[in-house]
Amino acid sequence: MSNDWRLTVAESIKRPLFKHAEVVAGGRGLARPIRWVHVLETADSCQYLNGGELILSTGLGFGGEREKRLAYLSELIRRKAVGLCMELGDYIPHIPLDMQELANHHDFPLIVFHQPVRFVDITQDLHEHLINRQMQALRDLEAYSRSLQQLSLQSQGIPRVLQHFQTAVQMQVFLYTPEGTPQYVPPLPQSVQTELTELMRNHFSQIDGTQPAVSSYQLTNTKQIVYQPVMAMGHLLAYLGLVLYERHSDEYLLLTLDSTVSTLAQIMMRKMFVEEQALATENRLFDDLIANRPIPEELMRSHMGLSGTEKPPAYHTMLMSFQKKSNEHVESLPPHDLTAVFRSVLSRLGLRAFIRCTGNRFTFLLVERQPVKDPRRVLEKAMQELERMTRQMMGMDTRIWFGIGRIGKRLADAGKHLAEAEQALAFQHEAQSPFFADLGLFRLLFHIPHDPVLQNFIHDYLGPLLAHDQEHGSQLVYTLRVYLDTNLSKQEAAEKLFIHRQTLYHRLEKIAECLGDDYMQSHRRLCLEIALRALDWLQKEKDSPVTK
Repeated sequence: MSNDWRLTVAESIKRPLFKHAEVVAGGRGLARPIRWVHVLETADSCQYLNGGELILSTGLGFGGEREKRLAYLSELIRRKAVGLCMELGDYIPHIPLDMQELANHHDFPLIVFHQPVRFVDITQDLHEHLINRQMQALRDLEAYSRSLQQLSLQSQGIPRVLQHFQTAVQMQVFLYTPEGTPQYVPPLPQSVQTELTELMRNHFSQIDGTQPAVSSYQLTNTKQIVYQPVMAMGHLLAYLGLVLYERHSDEYLLLTLDSTVSTLAQIMMRKMFVEEQALATENRLFDDLIANRPIPEELMRSHMGLSGTEKPPAYHTMLMSFQKKSNEHVESLPPHDLTAVFRSVLSRLGLRAFIRCTGNRFTFLLVERQPVKDPRRVLEKAMQELERMTRQMMGMDTRIWFGIGRIGKRLADAGKHLAEAEQALAFQHEAQSPFFADLGLFRLLFHIPHDPVLQNFIHDYLGPLLAHDQEHGSQLVYTLRVYLDTNLSKQEAAEKLFIHRQTLYHRLEKIAECLGDDYMQSHRRLCLEIALRALDWLQKEKDSPVTK
């Protein structure tokens, strides 16, 4: 598709009805495209202009009055009309110098008819010409979309699509990927390419790429880039754009851009899924790690392309579990279809990802491509992105949990770190953190057998309170938990329990009767803290889908 649908002022004055017309000012603006033709005689009526109109006038509304004619012309320019055609006659026998100077200053074409002409003939002729061109442009757009579908099925699909896009728009086009090298069609000189790439890298790193809307970025006074994100499943894959020089984008250009973006998204997603299927060897190796089967360090290093003397990279183990509402009937993608997008996101964060999806759980082994200064921040960013995309594809009410093991050094120890991630996932409610390093006391509880050791411990220290609560329907166990959590502050504990302080005193007396007056001594208080947390964990573990 070309730009033939655009009728410019220069083309319009070559039409037969303009044979007695002359451009008297603003000749540098003749390349402006006409959207419509409108007869307008007064400045007051300019409020109805939308921009892009070629204006016809006899001068009836302002005549020879200097202030009125300059106000009229200034308002046309402000409303972004593309030119003014005036019929010389009784109302305005010639174009005054002040109007010519204002038109030249704004490169606003000022055209005069030296002989009478019917405005209705001009509007009919130009409107018919415009409509015919627009209809042809729509047919060209449809043909362009069909050809894109054909190109998407061929090998080397992306380069072919970019070339086809450039041929259609006849401008400099580019495909910018955050983690790769930008592609330019046609190729640019190396110095220009380097400068433009750096400008785009700085710009794209500061914007939110999750919105699919078309945007623009002004490079100079006469040059700008117009671009649209290539999105898939809520994930930014790339930016497709073009460089505009001394012109603005229009609806047909944007429709062509949008069609090309959709085709590129399909190609890139298909490529990601093919690559995902080609990772069978990695998946088998990762399955062995998940099953905690011993894998020699040499085999792990060989599979990851590391030499025997090269220092192994640091890595991280992460579990992600999610649950959808049982009454949700909205169709969504199967969870494992997210793995290709997850891999792309993690790669952009500098992590080589091994991913396995089983049921409603993802298991990750994340290997640092380069040493990371602040791995915790990177992992927090990764969790935020994975959570956002999962909710976008599975439903906004999807509940999501994470567990992350300690930083690994030896690849053969990955199974041990996966167990740490499992522990962090199980205790994240109590520790209020998905990181194993933040678990504190819960790192020990995980390894204590539930029955009989942990159950007996809870019974020995909390048994009398549990029995009292069950028999009388009281809340002594919960009261003790809040009292300890507030560091023995009676006022704060009463506020959190939403009771009067006198009621709290009565409950504390009952607790002392059940446990003994020495229950706040340091060694007993520590045991009570452990027993309360163990009780919470066991109760939540029965109901939580995270540990199932």
